[in-house]
Amino acid sequence: MTIAEPPTKRIAVIGATSRVGRAVASRFLELGWSLELTARNTDRIDPAIRSSDESSSTVARCHALDLADADAVDRAIDSIGRAPLDAVVVAGSPFDETPLAEATADDFNLHSAAQIAGPARLVQGLRPALNAAASPAVMLFGDIHAWSRPRAHATPYLVAKAGVEAMVGLLAVELAPVRVFGLSPGVVGWPEDWPESRRKSYLERVPLGRAGTPEEAAGLVRSLLVDATYCTGIVIPIDGGRHLR
Repeated sequence: MTIAEPPTKRIAVIGATSRVGRAVASRFLELGWSLELTARNTDRIDPAIRSSDESSSTVARCHALDLADADAVDRAIDSIGRAPLDAVVVAGSPFDETPLAEATADDFNLHSAAQIAGPARLVQGLRPALNAAASPAVMLFGDIHAWSRPRAHATPYLVAKAGVEAMVGLLAVELAPVRVFGLSPGVVGWPEDWPESRRKSYLERVPLGRAGTPEEAAGLVRSLLVDATYCTGIVIPIDGGRHLR
C-alpha cells in the first residue's frame, strides 16, 4: 500500500530582509516549509533562503511588497495565491525615532499605512488561503514601548505599534478560526545607530541584563505558530523583562 506524503506546509514571511524576518524564514525553511517571502526590494533577500533545492518539495518564492502601498498589497495577495497557507508572519516595518515636536501628518500616515492598514488588508486578502489550511495562524509584531513601557521621541512609530497590538485581539475574533498572535519586542537586535552608551543605559532596565536576538524571536514565533493550537488573541512580550521596569 502506498502512503501519500503530507503536503508541504506554507508560510508567508512579510519583511524577509529584516533581521527577525530573515531568522523566521530560516527557521521554517529548516522545518521543511515552503516560503513566500516579501520585501520592498526582493534582491536583498538572503540567497541562502530564497534558493530552492530541486530535490526537495520545499519552494521559496519572492514577492515585491511595500505595505504602505495599497496597490502593492493587492498584487502580493494575488501573487501569493489561494493555495493553503499555514501561516503569515508580518516581521518587517519602517522604524524611525521622530519625536512628536518634529512629526508631520505624513509621518503618522506612513506608519499607519505600513503597520496597520497594509497588514490588515493583506491578511484579509489571504484569508481564503489561510482558511484552506488545517490550523492557520497569523503573527504580528508590536513594540514593548508602545503600551507597556511608553517612551518619548518615536511617537508616530509607537502609535502605529500600539495599533498593531490592539489589532491582534480584533483579528483573532474576526478571522476565527485563524489563530492570531502578537509579539511585543524590546531589543531583539540593536538599531545600528545606537551608540554603546545608549545600549548600556537601556540594558540597565532589562532584568535579564542583555539584548535578545532575532533567532530567539524566531524560536518563539515557531512555538506559537506550530504548537499553540488552542491559543489566540494574545500579545507576548519578548524583552528580557523590560516591561517590568
